[in-house]
Amino acid sequence: MMQPRNNTIVLVAGVDRREMIRQALTALGDAFIQKIKTARQIFVHPNLVTSHRAAATTDVEAVRGVVDHIALYSDHKILIGDAGYHDTKKAFAAFDYPSLTRSGNVELVDLNEDETIPSWAYSTDFKKRTIPFSKTVAESDFNIVIVPAKMHSYTIVSLSLKTHVIGSQVVPRSPFGIYARWPWNHTGYAQFHKTLAEVYVEHPAHLAVIDGTRAMEGNGPASGEEVNLGWVLVSLNPVAADALAAWLMGLEPSDIGYLYYLNQRGMGPIDPAEADMKGSNPTMLRRTLKRPDTYPAILRWR
Repeated sequence: MMQPRNNTIVLVAGVDRREMIRQALTALGDAFIQKIKTARQIFVHPNLVTSHRAAATTDVEAVRGVVDHIALYSDHKILIGDAGYHDTKKAFAAFDYPSLTRSGNVELVDLNEDETIPSWAYSTDFKKRTIPFSKTVAESDFNIVIVPAKMHSYTIVSLSLKTHVIGSQVVPRSPFGIYARWPWNHTGYAQFHKTLAEVYVEHPAHLAVIDGTRAMEGNGPASGEEVNLGWVLVSLNPVAADALAAWLMGLEPSDIGYLYYLNQRGMGPIDPAEADMKGSNPTMLRRTLKRPDTYPAILRWR
């Protein structure tokens, strides 16, 4: 029998992201601790889309806050990595990720060089086109996604689920030196949102940490304007976490295709009112961020 989904979301307001994450994970309580203690393989997935602009990436202190908290309950090896669009190793170096390995049980992984299993993305005519997926991510039984809260010019938002799915696709390096996954995924707004939702069902994440102290409005995921929203949220239900983050950014979660599709599959809730909220009052923290220029077109996913 399927176990009930943990719909608790912890929202913490403040200025020190590492301390805020510590507080949020502590508030998750025994459910988080048991996940850590029983995990066979822990994978931490930051967003390292670029090595050129820190505002578009996961701050290393956010990752350090999670690693610190895991170490309280387990001495298991922690794998940390992403399939960066430009160059994962350059992003590691640019943003001080090697400092995380000083604890001795952390290993940095470039998913662009990982072994793979078959996955897929929808083509323009809604046929499944094969694309490799990280074996490390697929085999990890505790996938922790740590991301900044960003707008996105093709999916409205770039939060935990997009990083988890797209940042796990492994494609060849192009002659221009990039690992472009958009030719497989930017095949239509409905197609992309369905890809995100359905691949996520096959390969779910297990904990979302969304950093609103590093957020981006406008034309994300890399060219928008950086803003500090003053919050961090965590949840063992990444779908609910993404929905609340989107709502805090001034959006309606049901307008975001992949969240709508996942809610239809019973993987919500995406209505923040239906979540088990702990911590700060979300109503006091909601702001309307500038949407991407493509926002009206993206809504054609419906």
